[in-house]
Amino acid sequence: MGLNALRFWVVPLSIVALGLGVVFWDATYILMARCSMPKKVPYSTPLMGLALKLNWEIVYALYVSETPLEIAGFTIWSLLDIGLIYTTVKCAPLEWKRSSLWIGQNIVAILSLMTAVGCIGHFTFVSRWLSESGIGRGDKRGKWDFDRDDIGSLAMLLVRGHSGGTSYTIWFCGTLRTVIDLGLSSAILWYGWSEAHGYLTKPFDLFLLGTTILANLMYLIGLWKVRATVVVLADGRILIDQLLQQVSHAKAWSENCQQPNTG
Repeated sequence: MGLNALRFWVVPLSIVALGLGVVFWDATYILMARCSMPKKVPYSTPLMGLALKLNWEIVYALYVSETPLEIAGFTIWSLLDIGLIYTTVKCAPLEWKRSSLWIGQNIVAILSLMTAVGCIGHFTFVSRWLSESGIGRGDKRGKWDFDRDDIGSLAMLLVRGHSGGTSYTIWFCGTLRTVIDLGLSSAILWYGWSEAHGYLTKPFDLFLLGTTILANLMYLIGLWKVRATVVVLADGRILIDQLLQQVSHAKAWSENCQQPNTG
């Protein structure tokens, strides 16, 4: 098979892989919003991760995207973010009640500021990125991205110590999204068109991809560990088992103190 014929098949295959990754990406967004929306449980994505999603999708939809399909894709992602924003704003007061009540009460202003600053920063980056020949379009060497939200979600899970706002299904879709979108799609392009997609074999790019996949694997272990230590109440709220035991002991002690002394 000649090089041109190989490239003829490589690009469509990479687009199929990319599209499949987008499907799992959309499913992850929907499941995250659905997990928190009907229950009194914490939101699913870290504040920084949500702000990065928003500014990345806004800048790429309005400035970077060139084709209607690209614009539609980033626009759909932005619309799916509405569910994540809603659950974050709704759950933030309860989420931050123990650590910082001020953050919970001002979550809208904080998230808006983070998104605005991120949009400015992202715009300045991509405007330079697209202005130089051979960097913005065409040759893909040296271009790579990784999902910052994977590492942020792992940190949030460990800090919280409970599995509120997440599930094994969300983890599964998110991991497939990462492997297919960032890994498989890029690997197909590198295999059939390595001179234009050599970034996949660069040490730093392999480090970023490996870190992202490792964070997903560690998240599964952390999720399994914390789910064994939580109790879901009838109204959907989640209590850490240790805290529930303390509440039960305090309630029993209070009831014992209220009993009349018959001695």
